[in-house]
Formats: sequence, structure tokens, C-alpha cells
Amino acid sequence: RKLMTELNFDAKLSAGELYAFSMRHTYRSMSGIFGLIISFASLIICVVRFKHLDKTAVMALIIIGLIFTVIQPLMLWSKAKAQVRKNKSINATLHYNINDDGITVSQGEQEAKVKWYQIRKTVVVKNAIYIYMSPVRAFIFTKNQCGEDFSDLVNNIQKKVEQYKDYEPEEDETDVESGGTDE
Repeated sequence: RKLMTELNFDAKLSAGELYAFSMRHTYRSMSGIFGLIISFASLIICVVRFKHLDKTAVMALIIIGLIFTVIQPLMLWSKAKAQVRKNKSINATLHYNINDDGITVSQGEQEAKVKWYQIRKTVVVKNAIYIYMSPVRAFIFTKNQCGEDFSDLVNNIQKKVEQYKDYEPEEDETDVESGGTDE
């Protein structure tokens, strides 16, 4: 195993960074894509059939058209702002330590560790990397937070996740629990 450089940094998530993650997460899912299709189809039908529709149908189509293109993004922005303002774990500065064992996040006396094999996937976007432990739980590391270490961070994380992608933790943990001997 190749040893990685240990990286330490403090990060505080902004409403804009959380919003960017939420938008990507929402609109890259099947339901998000389906919602956009419905919205655009409604707006197209409204424009094409405008003269043949009554006022109620036009209003309904406009509202359906705005749900996923305007209303939902506004709701996601509002939710991101509220989360950053109210949620102590998002609101506070977190300390991250990334090394060969995994990612450790700490805040005051509290600490949580994520082993490399627990990471399901990583997604790299222009100014951030999203590290998913489940379909809805992810670390968000941004270029803003990491500064000049960002590209090293992304490379190291991707190498470690790739290294552990087929890892079965039961094998090692069973050996440790039984003392490593066959009985």
C-alpha cells in the first residue's frame, strides 16, 4: 500500500456551498430529471397551445412549469441558508484529518471516523469534491476550504477510495476477533 500525505484542515460550510451540493444532488437524480422534463413539457405545451387553452389550464401549466425550474431551486436555497444558520454541526468550523486510515472529522470533544472502505463514491465538480458514505450523506470539501491543498486532497482521496473499492472489512475484522488462527 502506498502511503498518502496526511492532510489537516478546518472547514466551515457556507450556504452557497451547501446549495450547490443540494442542487447537484437533486437534479442529477432520476426524480430531479423527471421533474425538469415535466416542467419544460408543461411550459412548451402552454406556449404551443396557448390560444386553445382556457385561463385555468394556462395557469396550471405555468405553475407546473415553475415548480422544478424556479420554485424548487428557491426552496433549496432557503433550506441551505436555514441549515447553515440553525444546524450546529454545519454552522460550526469542523477539523478534518485525512490519512491512510480514512477521514476523521472533529468538533470540540466530538469525533467521527470514516474508513476508506465505508466511502461509496466520490464526485468531483469544478470547485468541490463530494465524498458519499450513503446515498444522502456526504462530506463536502471545497476549493475555498482547502486552498492550495485541494488538488492533492482530491488525488489522495480518489486513490484511497479506488484502493478500497473491493475491500471486505469482515475478512480482516474476523481474523482480528478470532486471534487470526483457524480453530
